[in-house]
Amino acid sequence: MTGIRAFFTVVGIIMVVGGLLFALLTLGAFPGTVFLGFNFAYLVYNYAFTALGLLVLVVGVLLVTLAASGRGATQKVAQTAKEGGSIVSFTEIGEVRISFKAVESMVLAAARKVNGIREVTTRIDAVEQGLIVYIRVKTIPDIPIPGLAGELQTKVRDYLQENSGTNISEVKVLVENIAQDKIQRSPR
Repeated sequence: MTGIRAFFTVVGIIMVVGGLLFALLTLGAFPGTVFLGFNFAYLVYNYAFTALGLLVLVVGVLLVTLAASGRGATQKVAQTAKEGGSIVSFTEIGEVRISFKAVESMVLAAARKVNGIREVTTRIDAVEQGLIVYIRVKTIPDIPIPGLAGELQTKVRDYLQENSGTNISEVKVLVENIAQDKIQRSPR
């Protein structure tokens, strides 16, 4: 979202400056009417073009304001005790909510794609930078835990960002235990 906001901020600033210069040009604020080899004499004191310049200025100000406030097509995290929390997205058509329960199901789906994990439990918290995902796992024996945890973190983060569209601030993994298969004893 930051890239989109930056793009609209730059476009808005260009529109503000361009609209202001265009409106001033049509009001005769500049002494010459030739600019970059073009003769703009027909624009001076033509108030239809002045209105167009002011309209471009206003649209630019609105773009900069919306980009700065983050209210265009944004996502917010709403936590209520009743719902357990949700991600709220505002689009041109309306509101979209993804419950934390659904996000937890997505974490479980992503964790299933990692070999070496036996059991998974998860919890979601929201912070200003995005979501924090807590994952508790039991692994199978003889799997290097640092590599397994790193793969799990990457897969969960990528899967959630792609499927929910929200920013994932952190993925915290706790290897709770190593799953022990039943050891069969040979009779003596």
